[in-house]
Amino acid sequence: MGLRFQRRKRLLPGVTLNLGKRSAGLSVGRRGARVNAGTRGVGATLSLLGTGLSYVWRKRR
Repeated sequence: MGLRFQRRKRLLPGVTLNLGKRSAGLSVGRRGARVNAGTRGVGATLSLLGTGLSYVWRKRR
Protein backbone atom coordinates (compact mmCIF):
# COMPACT_ATOMS: atom_id res chain seq x y z
CA MET A 1 0.00 0.00 0.00
CA GLY A 2 1.27 3.49 -0.83
CA LEU A 3 1.28 6.58 1.29
CA ARG A 4 -1.20 9.24 0.21
CA PHE A 5 -1.09 12.97 0.94
CA GLN A 6 -3.91 15.40 0.23
CA ARG A 7 -4.61 18.85 1.66
CA ARG A 8 -7.49 21.19 0.86
CA LYS A 9 -7.63 24.87 1.74
CA ARG A 10 -10.75 26.96 1.25
CA LEU A 11 -9.70 30.33 -0.17
CA LEU A 12 -13.15 31.88 -0.65
CA PRO A 13 -16.68 30.49 -0.55
CA GLY A 14 -16.82 28.18 -3.56
CA VAL A 15 -13.04 28.31 -4.26
CA THR A 16 -10.74 25.56 -2.99
CA LEU A 17 -7.00 25.01 -3.37
CA ASN A 18 -6.11 21.30 -3.55
CA LEU A 19 -2.57 20.11 -2.85
CA GLY A 20 -1.34 16.58 -3.31
CA LYS A 21 1.90 14.66 -3.32
CA ARG A 22 2.38 15.09 -7.09
CA SER A 23 -0.15 17.71 -8.17
CA ALA A 24 -1.94 20.93 -7.26
CA GLY A 25 -5.22 22.36 -8.46
CA LEU A 26 -7.99 24.87 -7.99
CA SER A 27 -11.70 24.04 -7.77
CA VAL A 28 -14.45 26.58 -8.37
CA GLY A 29 -18.17 26.03 -7.98
CA ARG A 30 -20.83 24.88 -5.59
CA ARG A 31 -22.43 21.62 -4.57
CA GLY A 32 -23.66 19.86 -7.68
CA ALA A 33 -21.53 21.80 -10.20
CA ARG A 34 -17.78 22.24 -9.97
CA VAL A 35 -14.93 23.09 -12.39
CA ASN A 36 -11.39 21.94 -11.63
CA ALA A 37 -8.07 23.08 -13.10
CA GLY A 38 -4.68 21.80 -12.08
CA THR A 39 -1.32 20.41 -13.06
CA ARG A 40 -2.92 17.26 -14.51
CA GLY A 41 -5.54 19.02 -16.65
CA VAL A 42 -9.03 20.51 -16.41
CA GLY A 43 -12.39 18.97 -15.67
CA ALA A 44 -15.93 19.44 -14.48
CA THR A 45 -18.34 17.53 -12.27
CA LEU A 46 -22.13 17.75 -12.43
CA SER A 47 -24.28 15.82 -9.99
CA LEU A 48 -27.91 15.39 -8.99
CA LEU A 49 -27.81 16.03 -5.26
CA GLY A 50 -29.23 13.32 -3.06
CA THR A 51 -29.29 10.68 -5.80
CA GLY A 52 -25.67 9.56 -5.99
CA LEU A 53 -25.64 10.19 -9.75
CA SER A 54 -22.89 12.31 -11.25
CA TYR A 55 -21.15 13.02 -14.53
CA VAL A 56 -17.40 13.73 -14.62
CA TRP A 57 -15.62 15.25 -17.62
CA ARG A 58 -11.81 15.43 -17.78
CA LYS A 59 -9.38 16.81 -20.31
CA ARG A 60 -5.91 15.45 -19.51
CA ARG A 61 -2.74 17.22 -20.56
